[in-house]
Amino acid sequence: MTFQEVRDTIVKRLEAHIGCPVILSEQIAPKEEPPYCYYSALAPRISTHAFGLREVLGDDKEGYTLRRTEPVYATMSFTFCSENRETLDGYIYGEDEALALAEKAHGFFLLDAHCISTDAGDIVVNNVGDVANRSGFFVEDTIRRFGFDVRISYIRSDEMPTTTVLYPGNPQGNAHS
Repeated sequence: MTFQEVRDTIVKRLEAHIGCPVILSEQIAPKEEPPYCYYSALAPRISTHAFGLREVLGDDKEGYTLRRTEPVYATMSFTFCSENRETLDGYIYGEDEALALAEKAHGFFLLDAHCISTDAGDIVVNNVGDVANRSGFFVEDTIRRFGFDVRISYIRSDEMPTTTVLYPGNPQGNAHS
């Protein structure tokens, strides 16, 4: 499994859970309307310094592939944004909306997404940080933000085509010379 597969799975499921866009940090163009969440990969691959498992897959007809797998960690940061605004349903306080989204997402990682199984492998949530205020000024207004970091683990896989040697020292490859 690659970090991109892990990231895409988490973003898709989080977006469905909280009901608003989850987008890559610094990619908000044109400006996303609140509420929304942005994420960044703080550390997409933290090695455990394990040598990893190596295995050869395939057969003579299809060819062989060398696969190396190792357990790794990654850290992602999520920030939930809103701003004070008037809507058809009334006035929305950005601070309350951003905090509510952060709390809902925090619960998602603690319960629903604690272990996500995919066809490519499992994603395990190891640690969910505290929800903290990340508000900031934008021209004349304050963008209300709350967020937290998540540490996850998964099995990283790398593959490359390879060949095998059936009988070393025998160029014909048969058992008897």
